[in-house]
Amino acid sequence: MIRGVYIKRVPSESTTIASALDRYLKEITSTKRASTQHGEKVRAALIGERLGRYTLASLSPDIVAAFRDDRRAEGKSASTVRLELALLGHLYTVAIKEWGLGLAYNIRLPASDGRKRM
Repeated sequence: MIRGVYIKRVPSESTTIASALDRYLKEITSTKRASTQHGEKVRAALIGERLGRYTLASLSPDIVAAFRDDRRAEGKSASTVRLELALLGHLYTVAIKEWGLGLAYNIRLPASDGRKRM
């Protein structure tokens, strides 16, 4: 607080991922194309099911990494997992910049395996 970098964390400690995703779908996803809306709703439902009980402030990199690894172990492609994590990352970006929720960091996307050409 003395340095002027105080982050008010109360809203982010009481907002769950599930409720933030609901708000994101209403405010952000609804402005996108219909095909994009459908894809984001499907991804948001999955993320809400797996990570919805965590608050925005309590979601740590190791939890996100475990989610990523579980999805890869289920046989999902790297691109699918990347899109799911991109949605989660954009949710955090919107929460920080537009909703004013005090979060210390955003979600880091994993490195891509790259495209394999034959």
